[in-house]
Amino acid sequence: MRARKSMIYKRLFIVYISVILLLITALDIYFINRVHKENIDNNMYVNEKVAYDVNDVLNEMTNSSNSIVETMYNDSYVVDDIIHFLNTDNVTYLKSKLNKFSQSNEYFYRGVEHFTRNSFISNSSLIDISFIGYDRMETRSFNRTNQIAVEKINKSYIFNNKNFSNVICKKNAVSFVKEIRNPTSLKSEGLIVLTYDLNNISNIVKKYNDEYEVMVLDENEFVVYDSNKDFEYKYYDDFPKLENGQDIVKLDNQEYYVYKITSKSNLTTVAKFNRNSVRSLPKGFLNSLIAVDIILFIIALGVLIIKLKKFSDRTDNILIAMEKVRNGDLNVSIPIDEKKDENDEIRYISENFNDMCRDLNKYIEKSYLAELDQKKAEMIALQNQINTHFLYNTLECIRMTAICNGDKEVGKMLYTLAFLFRKQVKDKDVITISDELEYCTKYIEIFKFRYDEKFNFKINCDESLLDKEIIKFTLQPIIENYFVHGIRLDDFDNYLEINIIKDGTDIIIMVKDNGNGTTKERINSINNSLKNRDYEGKSIGITNAHERIVIAYGDDYGIGLELNNGRGVMVVIKLPCREG
Repeated sequence: MRARKSMIYKRLFIVYISVILLLITALDIYFINRVHKENIDNNMYVNEKVAYDVNDVLNEMTNSSNSIVETMYNDSYVVDDIIHFLNTDNVTYLKSKLNKFSQSNEYFYRGVEHFTRNSFISNSSLIDISFIGYDRMETRSFNRTNQIAVEKINKSYIFNNKNFSNVICKKNAVSFVKEIRNPTSLKSEGLIVLTYDLNNISNIVKKYNDEYEVMVLDENEFVVYDSNKDFEYKYYDDFPKLENGQDIVKLDNQEYYVYKITSKSNLTTVAKFNRNSVRSLPKGFLNSLIAVDIILFIIALGVLIIKLKKFSDRTDNILIAMEKVRNGDLNVSIPIDEKKDENDEIRYISENFNDMCRDLNKYIEKSYLAELDQKKAEMIALQNQINTHFLYNTLECIRMTAICNGDKEVGKMLYTLAFLFRKQVKDKDVITISDELEYCTKYIEIFKFRYDEKFNFKINCDESLLDKEIIKFTLQPIIENYFVHGIRLDDFDNYLEINIIKDGTDIIIMVKDNGNGTTKERINSINNSLKNRDYEGKSIGITNAHERIVIAYGDDYGIGLELNNGRGVMVVIKLPCREG
């Protein structure tokens, strides 16, 4: 039975632990996938943000070049000076510049140098402003310190670039080319070339993270800028893959998340990050997930152990009760805690098991009483075969003969014996305490004839209790047990006392003596036998009286033994207080 219960416990434990681990694993997978997706989404958002920021820088360069040219045309003095600067040599231009400045009231000369200085101030990425004059076939370039470099060009350059592009790119630099026309005649006088450095884009990439890569390509699909510096200014072979519009593109045998955008000047910004970089989860998240898993597992394991322990105890109570019933003990009850036990099938089984044992015990007791009644009927039938009047008359004749012969003591003993015999045969099973005491008095008197000088007795009973009921022959076996085992024949102070009192709704009868007594262990053994109703070979007279009381009134009543104060034994009988 115990092994079977243990197996059930182990199986339930294994099943529940498996379910808990499965749920925790499912939650881990869910959160890992969710964090992974959020990580991808966040990286794609940042990647897109990088592309937009770089594109904004490119658009800012376009706007800056347009603004510079617009500023030039808005000031006629400046545009005239620039045209004059394009079409004359340096000496002639300087003489003309000095003459104009001397005739003006201004504190500085608002010519080409002032224009270039203000242009450089307006944009930190602007690194070069070049003027190309058609008439003189030369390029004059200003750097950020406003130093001038002059370079001759041939007519074929102008002729080949007559249909020039507005944007000219080279490695890490982009130039915006604008035509300079005379505001009055609209004649094309030359070109202004504004060159911007793209290396400042690296500051944008560093602001976010080095794992994001940025490339800038011109309209000819040449790489103008590469944050990794892997490409020179040359054609980008993988550009057609970017045109497919897919988020994930395989580049250089690796998969990248890609986002591209085109600026106003037809420069394409490509931002990308390696797919493998987002597959690994942050260590902080993994550590937190493991910690949460351990805490959840410990909590779930604790709750599981407590619940299974409670379940095991409840099933164990059922098994123990079943074992007792199998061994013949029907006075068993499975404990049920009304507050703590759940209203489930185990409680239903326990309640029905208790009801079954109680009903079965009642049935057995009823059957036992029926058997007693049958034996009693058989005894009465046997007794009825004897002519009771013949026995009474015979004892009376013997008594009178003894009196006539002068033996009054024998006559008295015969009278007492006839009285006891008549009581035993004629009285009902349940009599009054008064009748029981009268019977016990006559019974004791017979022994007093034998132990006249060695024995005395006393009976104390409240008169209000004399008419209460008692089962016949309740006291007789106890008194007889004293004369058989307790009386001290060598002494002359033997004493027997019967006290009857009322205790609430019960009657307590105490029969105590000062006889030989017995050990405390023996008394405990007899009391346990009476309590458990295990009567094999232990004080047949007392156990018979106790059994009749229990059958008649229930387990709350019966007989118990105690050590008398001083010496001897005290027998305590508990009965319900009922009218006789």
